[in-house]
Amino acid sequence: MSMRFTQILLGLSLLLNCFVLAGFVYRTWIAPPPFAYAGPRPIPPRGGPLEMLAQDVKVDPGQRQALKNLFERYASERHNRFAEIQQIREEMAEELKKPEFDMTRIDSLVDRMMTLRADSQKQNLSAIAQLSAELRPEQRQKLHTILAERYGGPPGWRPPPPHPAQPPHPAQ
Repeated sequence: MSMRFTQILLGLSLLLNCFVLAGFVYRTWIAPPPFAYAGPRPIPPRGGPLEMLAQDVKVDPGQRQALKNLFERYASERHNRFAEIQQIREEMAEELKKPEFDMTRIDSLVDRMMTLRADSQKQNLSAIAQLSAELRPEQRQKLHTILAERYGGPPGWRPPPPHPAQPPHPAQ
């Protein structure tokens, strides 16, 4: 009986090893990569960053109606500026396809692009200032906190939230 019991255990062990090996092969070479399971990206609001800020500070419908013209004007100007930047990129690509670079032409295109980007940044801050004027004090405080986080560090950087159990640092 012990010989038969050993054979059954060896058979079950072999079966288990086959399933583990099959799972490894499937996961490594057959299954699609994990990012393929991600759903569709959320569609950003039509107004772009200004609309996202308005959502972050929870603008109510009355305030949104008062800001409607600002959102529309901002979206239109932003679209036009991006179209200009795209035109400059196409001109740059055409210039870079040539066998000999015309560095004076490339320099002027880069300067134009940097000017447009700087104007875009100024436009963003101007629109944010106009948005801020329509907010309640608690919304304005939240807006300033968000702006400090977004403009204070490198792109994509967010400061870590303070740990509640952590004592303040002693003065040295």
